[in-house]
Amino acid sequence: MILSRIINHMKAQHWTAVFLDFAIVVAGVFLGMQVSNWNQYAADRRAETEYLRQLLGDLHNIEAEINAQIEFEKFHAELAARVFDLIRNDRSADRALKIDIGLSELTVRRTLRTQSPTFLDLQSSGKLELISDPALRRAIISYFYSTSRLEAALDKNNASFVDQSFNGFMASQGIPPRSWDSGLMTMQLPPSAVISSAFMSKAKAAPLYAAGGAALAAPPEAEIWKEIVPRLAWRGQIAVNNASLTLRLSAATQGLEANLARRLGKDAP
Repeated sequence: MILSRIINHMKAQHWTAVFLDFAIVVAGVFLGMQVSNWNQYAADRRAETEYLRQLLGDLHNIEAEINAQIEFEKFHAELAARVFDLIRNDRSADRALKIDIGLSELTVRRTLRTQSPTFLDLQSSGKLELISDPALRRAIISYFYSTSRLEAALDKNNASFVDQSFNGFMASQGIPPRSWDSGLMTMQLPPSAVISSAFMSKAKAAPLYAAGGAALAAPPEAEIWKEIVPRLAWRGQIAVNNASLTLRLSAATQGLEANLARRLGKDAP
């Protein structure tokens, strides 16, 4: 309709009317584009807020996982020192059994994983640009890059010093596995170290898992301890190192959580 009016005005050489009609068309197109842009901006900000809320929820879950890892590593560092004390100073009838239980538990290690489904979604879908604050976007990317490096360091420690060095040595020395006994050891396993099931309990009650271990009854000055004690020291040190690495990750997680919470407090509708 506007186009036919413009043509008629041009035929009649009503140039002022042609200009006014043309201006109306241009203004309409411009306003339509602006409205579309405003709507897209509002949709992007709503999506950004939802993603940040989801990301904050993921970080809460990651922090719980990190805390469990710290608890696990601290327990095993303390247990290594406890086993050393049993080797040097215990004179009870249960000494060998307690040492065996402690060494068995020290063969256990924990794998830390701090994945965020929200970050993976943002990254894989190319939506990281929805996070409009460049500094916050860089902080999120940097955090998850750092977590992957710290996880790799923990994995390397566990593979080299726990799986290969400590566990391999325990098996080569004929030291049998023993189930944990909180009463005998006077130490309670942390929840992150408890792996139990009806099947496992039944299997470990079999005579096979009560056999062997006579070498652990040797006195403190016996040759066997000259090999076990250094391995024990390494095992305790790796637990300390793992705890230290995980504490760094805990601080970084809390920092990013606070950053996201501030942003949501400012921008939440």
